[in-house]
Amino acid sequence: MRVESAKGTLLLGAVVTVRRMRDRNIIDAGTLAKRLSPEAIAMLDQRIDIASWYPVKVFCELIDLDWEVSGHRDPLYLERQGAMTADRLFDSGLYQQLEFAERSGKVETRKSLERQSKLITTITGTLYSFLTSTVEVHPLALEIAYGNATHFTDALMHTTVGFMNQINIRQGSKRRWSARRPARDRVVFSMELPARLAD
Repeated sequence: MRVESAKGTLLLGAVVTVRRMRDRNIIDAGTLAKRLSPEAIAMLDQRIDIASWYPVKVFCELIDLDWEVSGHRDPLYLERQGAMTADRLFDSGLYQQLEFAERSGKVETRKSLERQSKLITTITGTLYSFLTSTVEVHPLALEIAYGNATHFTDALMHTTVGFMNQINIRQGSKRRWSARRPARDRVVFSMELPARLAD
């Protein structure tokens, strides 16, 4: 059976954050043992290979712990974390999709918006092993849907909103994304279209 996985480049930030919390005594070993699986605890002292795959369950455990302890369950905290991850990946130069996104100017047609969005969403497959994605341009909004998303937690939904908003910021766009989960295994991200592209 295939294990749903996230790329090490994502896991690294979560591991470093929780490791710092532990090393600065923000959270003690007993609480870590209650909140995290043995696999997640073991990650805190491992070298994370950014090109390798790791169980998304472990990644989510670490993000959820940080969200509770540092973010007090505020979705904006995770959106900021997602934005920082986007900046880190932009600056790393590892992902051509992000370089393309930053170079791209304003799209002038709905078709070019759909084409550009599909290209950018290919990054999903390089960061998560289990998601499928579709892009749809509706009369007033652009929607990107993730399928097979049962293990894509609400915390990941919020970090992804921040990630996608940061792409917009780096493109010079003021448009912002929102997310909803219409089904257990489906997450939909929506962005209102500018007037020039509205149908």
